[in-house]
Amino acid sequence: MTETLNPLLIELLHTEARYLDEQRWQDWLALYEPDAVYWVPAWKADHRPTDDPATEISLIYAAGRHRLEERVKRATGTKSLASQPLPRTLHCISNATVEAGADSSTWLVRSYCVTHIYDLRTEALRTTACRCEHTLVVRDGTPRIARKKALLINDKVPTVLDFYCL
Repeated sequence: MTETLNPLLIELLHTEARYLDEQRWQDWLALYEPDAVYWVPAWKADHRPTDDPATEISLIYAAGRHRLEERVKRATGTKSLASQPLPRTLHCISNATVEAGADSSTWLVRSYCVTHIYDLRTEALRTTACRCEHTLVVRDGTPRIARKKALLINDKVPTVLDFYCL
């Protein structure tokens, strides 16, 4: 069954990237389960990321889609001067592989993501690079994101860093 799902599961990663690049926030949020977890661990040593968002520092940790909705509202609202205007982004997804998840109803999709971020204020082009893990579930034939972990390789990016950059 996984072989028939693989293209559909991988396509979800590309759809997520497109929605972020096109700033289709509600469509992007709809890809996530209500209890989804979105996690960007920090680095505790040169080659060791944090393991536990409950006891260690994270760059971003959002437990529940409502937390992602709050981030979208903040980033797109008028009160966050650091986010105005929002940059243009271009997400490039590669090397996606699908593995069976912890149980028979989940799949783990690992991929790489390079995001080019163009800051309209400074006219600077920045890049982030991540190793991503998406835990996906299929509901009514449609895959949805239950968990996303993005391990940011270049965590010292000289710009605002938020969900739309990863």
